[in-house]
Amino acid sequence: MKRHVRTTLVYGLISALTVMPLAGLIAGPIGWPMAFKLVLWLDLFIYAVLLARWSAKGIGAIVFPMALLLGTALWPDVYTGFFFFGLGVFSWIRSGSCFCGTPIRAVAAEILTGGGGACLVALLSPNSTITWAIGIWLFFLVQALYFFIVPATSGTTTVETSQDHFEQARREVQRVLDEVG
Repeated sequence: MKRHVRTTLVYGLISALTVMPLAGLIAGPIGWPMAFKLVLWLDLFIYAVLLARWSAKGIGAIVFPMALLLGTALWPDVYTGFFFFGLGVFSWIRSGSCFCGTPIRAVAAEILTGGGGACLVALLSPNSTITWAIGIWLFFLVQALYFFIVPATSGTTTVETSQDHFEQARREVQRVLDEVG
């Protein structure tokens, strides 16, 4: 299993287990809707940092989109707009900033994973802590498909033809073992 896929699945499970309790903790002073939006923003921010790290773009690539989304999260009485804008920002960060590749493949991947994840959550129609946790986890399950559609390249891969064939094979085996483990 690819490292990005595995990490996305684990992160989704951690998010599913922590978003609702954390929102409940801070809901007292600021109200439930605002707390929920801020915790979702924080969850997306942490995942965006992971995406920026995987693509070696740095945190600067995500600052502006995340600042826009934070503004939407802080805007009172904006809920549906926050969720849809969050999907757009998520796609912008992932395909526009971090994993810039072929545009047609990226758009198709974003429609499939972003739209598919949102549709799953909408079909679940979460209205309790348990259903929201399941919805968040299902959303990240679908997001893991992105790395099968748009392969994430980590670093530069150069093959020197003047190297010894045994050295090339050793490096290839080491790369495979690093991806698996």
